[in-house]
Amino acid sequence: MNQSTERELRELFAAEAAGAPDEVAVAAAAVRRVHRRRRSRSLLVVAATAAVVAAAGVYGVYRPDATPQVQPLIISSSASAAGLPAGVEPGDPLAFGAAQCVKGYSPETLAEQAFAFDGTVIGIGPARTGRGTHPPEDLRSVTFQVHAWFRGGSAGTTVVDMSPPTAAAGTGDVTFEHAPAYQVGTRLLVSGTPRWGGAPLADAIAWGCGFTRYYSLPVAAEWATATR
Repeated sequence: MNQSTERELRELFAAEAAGAPDEVAVAAAAVRRVHRRRRSRSLLVVAATAAVVAAAGVYGVYRPDATPQVQPLIISSSASAAGLPAGVEPGDPLAFGAAQCVKGYSPETLAEQAFAFDGTVIGIGPARTGRGTHPPEDLRSVTFQVHAWFRGGSAGTTVVDMSPPTAAAGTGDVTFEHAPAYQVGTRLLVSGTPRWGGAPLADAIAWGCGFTRYYSLPVAAEWATATR
């Protein structure tokens, strides 16, 4: 190889070397690309994790209950006839055996009663208004859950003496011939007076003769108006 050829080869190699990429720059670029890829993957993992957490939170808030919640029973006025004796309509008077009517029922005479309320029977027991050692056999104490007071009281429950219900009537005694038909769960409009005088609910006794009736919304409204 002569000197001219050798010189040309050196120039060609130098030109090729000058055009070749820098090894350090190539390595640095490769490292940067690796780091970018790792950051991208990390961001994707974080985003995916956040999405899962958010979805779990939404499910925790809105997921359906394992056991459906029991809805409260709503009783409308149209249900007031439920459980009434055969042939009885809402608002009808509760029969009280052979009771003598001291006065006839009317809005005016109702307003003269010591107490009046709308309540549902929740218990029946021995009478409480007797003055002897034994409770009167012709009466029962009836405990009511009170829905509304028209006059005479304010408590959530009250107890009044009444003629015994049909199921507790005697055997052949004529005073029970028309014993009132009621039981635990019967809703009544009740009015009366203290048996021996005094406070309205002292030895309270319910009156018959129309002053105690099976519940109805129209009659309840009449009582509210009459006792204002």
